[in-house]
Amino acid sequence: MKTNFVSETEWILALKEGNLQAFNELFDRYGKRLYYFSKGYLKSPESAEEIVQEVFLKIWDNRIELSACKSIESYLFTITRNGILNTIRKSKSELAYLDYVKNNPGKNVLLEEELNFNELEKAYHEAVEHLSPRRKEIYLLSREHSFSNTEIAIKMNISVKTVENQMTSALSEIRRNLRSLGFSAIIFLELFK
Repeated sequence: MKTNFVSETEWILALKEGNLQAFNELFDRYGKRLYYFSKGYLKSPESAEEIVQEVFLKIWDNRIELSACKSIESYLFTITRNGILNTIRKSKSELAYLDYVKNNPGKNVLLEEELNFNELEKAYHEAVEHLSPRRKEIYLLSREHSFSNTEIAIKMNISVKTVENQMTSALSEIRRNLRSLGFSAIIFLELFK
């Protein structure tokens, strides 16, 4: 599809200014590709549609932060890949829970004290808050803003290896802090592998 914008830089600048035509053209150009890419991994049309919606919602919500130096296509596929991985992780955690239920039939696994995800989420956010400032910034750029390790390295003026090491340490710290919460934390941790 031919865009009305002469260059990708012009297109990104139009998106940053909130130009709906630029956004619609972005969706028209990449929506189907991202859908089939997601469906290829997830084997679910509904999950693939959700991923695509989330990707474009994230693009619109974060349009001010788009960089004319980055390839928009690469950025879209990075966000999509992260969405696919999160969906797979969530599915794995649900399977782990169902497996636990099956293997522990006499136990009431739905007791509030054992499976209180609100408390787990609170504990998770507290664990993130306890990370050192630099490690926390790297972790949040990766997990909440879908930046690649290379993008984080460029943004923070550090090496990709440093980003990788900081992410490994951050995940290890978060797991260590949540492990004491028991089985429900083990399920929750599957989301953050």
